[in-house]
Amino acid sequence: MKKTTLSVRWLHVLTIGMFAITSPAQGEDGSMSANDRAELLAKASISCDATGKECTAGNVDTGDFYDVTINGDCFSNAYYGRIGNKAVDARDTVATTGSKAKKIAELPANQLVCILASASVGQGKSDVEQYVMALPWDYDEACTDNVRCRLPLPKPQSAAMLQCKADQEAKRYSNCPQGWIFAKDMEAYPMGLPGLE
Repeated sequence: MKKTTLSVRWLHVLTIGMFAITSPAQGEDGSMSANDRAELLAKASISCDATGKECTAGNVDTGDFYDVTINGDCFSNAYYGRIGNKAVDARDTVATTGSKAKKIAELPANQLVCILASASVGQGKSDVEQYVMALPWDYDEACTDNVRCRLPLPKPQSAAMLQCKADQEAKRYSNCPQGWIFAKDMEAYPMGLPGLE
């Protein structure tokens, strides 16, 4: 499913140099810091207008694109989800017609994720794709029978997930696999993570 109507918009593409961010400041409302947002736009191939409120991903010139909503910060205001019963490929861009999306990570079945951005055919419509980041919680030694860890994950842990860590001091996750996946391949938790106290 894709957007096929042409939309006339002036888009300002944000050009970002690749740099390390060590201690971003989150917004008081749990929104992403400016640095984290800029990094997400670059990694996920998202373009926003001058106001930063109207964002898209895909091919705007041909009308084959999605409207994108940027979600909250994963550390302080996460929008959670969980991959379904089979592993999925995470891509560097949305899978619209003519896109050259390439696999950048594989997310295992039942992996807990944070949804950084959602893509839909028009604002307020159901999500078609989501840009997600795997979270290290499932592999935490304290993870036993609580709800957040309720599903079995592949053992041993993948090389990619071994590098994925929570940095409590910087209030961010680092080296965690991320990318675009189809919304149908996961369950989102819009009301918050079930059973998490």
